[in-house]
Amino acid sequence: MKLEIFCLGILFNGKRTGYEIHKLFNTSLAHIRQASFGALYPALSRLEIKNLIAADLSSRDADRTSLGKRVYHITEAGRENFVAQLQTVSASESVNSSFLSAMYFADHLSNTDISLLIAERLANLEKIQRRLLALPLSSMTDGQRFTIRYSLTAVRANIDFLKGEGKAIQKSIARS
Repeated sequence: MKLEIFCLGILFNGKRTGYEIHKLFNTSLAHIRQASFGALYPALSRLEIKNLIAADLSSRDADRTSLGKRVYHITEAGRENFVAQLQTVSASESVNSSFLSAMYFADHLSNTDISLLIAERLANLEKIQRRLLALPLSSMTDGQRFTIRYSLTAVRANIDFLKGEGKAIQKSIARS
């Protein structure tokens, strides 16, 4: 799903600053999509140019040490566009995995390299699992909880697979 559609969806649920949107992408939404500031602000700008969102400038803090912040909100046209875009989303997914790409060519790696690669991937998956388990499920919608459970199931399956098959491929390549 395009970053712009995600931004519309986030703003559909309420006003947010760019920083707050970024934080959502890198916490509650990280299992689905991440966004850097360098990608997020241009996406917000494009949405604003299309009049799908608008921004208000918040007042400065009382101590006047910070500048006002742009607080984004979705327009009626943005709401309509979001729903229309959401209705056309395909259920197919594309995978672009550096880990799987390297493993595809594992016969060109040393056993040590493979062990390190698998250990790194396992550590990454376990970190993702901890982050997902720490999310506040009780304050989420049914759809949001579904994405967490779906992602947790996939992460757990990947961990289990690597703990078994990871050792198997290392033994297989060591014999080669």
